[in-house]
Amino acid sequence: MVENHQNEKELQPLETGQLKYDQNGLVPAVIQDYRNNAVLMVGYMNEEALRRTMNSGTVCFWSRSRQEYWVKGETSGNLFAVKEIYADCDADALLVKVLPLGPGVACHTGRYSCFFNTLAGYKQEDQTSA
Repeated sequence: MVENHQNEKELQPLETGQLKYDQNGLVPAVIQDYRNNAVLMVGYMNEEALRRTMNSGTVCFWSRSRQEYWVKGETSGNLFAVKEIYADCDADALLVKVLPLGPGVACHTGRYSCFFNTLAGYKQEDQTSA
């Protein structure tokens, strides 16, 4: 049984200004399917992208390559409706739980998740024997 070792005082939600953004003003955002906890993708948010995400209820990222804001699924129809947002213990990463809308794929390749590439040289566990 896992014990919960919280401080005696109630945890208070963090303000966006309390997040620890990197030297480029960005924080990684892990996008997770609210229904089954599958990790769908990782993107980057600055404070404005996070504000837009919180105000609109759909995920907005800062594109590091294009240097512009983009709403996930705006052109493809694969929008993410935000259900919950958490900061990690160090306040330097976000977990955004979403409900995928539209065709229900996260990856630009048409796959459900962006995490499908295995790494060469690492023996993957047989999931049926766990």
